[in-house]
Amino acid sequence: MKRLILVSFLFLSANIIYAQGPTTSELYDFNKSRNKKTSVGLKVLGGWALANIGVSAALYSGSKGTDRHFHEMNMIFNGVNVIIVAASLLPKEKNELDLNKTLQWQSNTESTYIANAALDLVYSSVGLYLTERAKNDIKQHDKFKGWGNSLILQGGFLFLFDTSMYVIHKKNGKKLYKMMDKINIGTSGLGFNAVIRF
Repeated sequence: MKRLILVSFLFLSANIIYAQGPTTSELYDFNKSRNKKTSVGLKVLGGWALANIGVSAALYSGSKGTDRHFHEMNMIFNGVNVIIVAASLLPKEKNELDLNKTLQWQSNTESTYIANAALDLVYSSVGLYLTERAKNDIKQHDKFKGWGNSLILQGGFLFLFDTSMYVIHKKNGKKLYKMMDKINIGTSGLGFNAVIRF
C-alpha cells in the first residue's frame, strides 16, 4: 500500500512537457535533400568516368608504350565506375523514412564516403608501387608505368570526390542533428521534468 501511495505521489508531482520532434514533412525534405546531393555527386562521377573513357578510347589506337597502357587502364577503371554509377542512379524512392531509418541512412552515407576515400588512397598507393616497380622491370616497364600513372590519377580524383561528398553530407547532416536537440530530461523539486520528442 505504501508503494502504491509513493508511486501515485511521484506520478502526480511529475511535470511532463511535450515537444514536437522532426515531423514527417521535415524528414521527407531532409531525405530528399540528401538523395539529391548524392544524385548530383554520382552524375559528376559518371561525367568524369565517361570523359575518361571517351578521351582514352580516342587516343588509345594512336598511342604506344606507357601512354597506351595509361589509356588502357583509364578505360578499364572508368568502365567499372560507369557500371557503379548506373546501378546507383536506378530509380528508388528513399525519401519516406522514419527518424530511425533516416539517422541510419545518414550515418551509412557518411561512413560510405569515408571508407571510399580510404580505398582511393589504396588505388593511388598501388599506382605508386607500380611506377616504382617499372624502374626495375624492363620487360614490363611500359605496362607498369602506364597502369601506375592511371591509378595515381584515378585514385587522386576519387579521393577529392569522396572527401568532398563526405563534407557535403556531413554539413547537411547537421540539419538532422539539430532536429534531435529537442529532448531534455532533468529533475525539479520532488518530481521530474521531461521533454519528450515523438
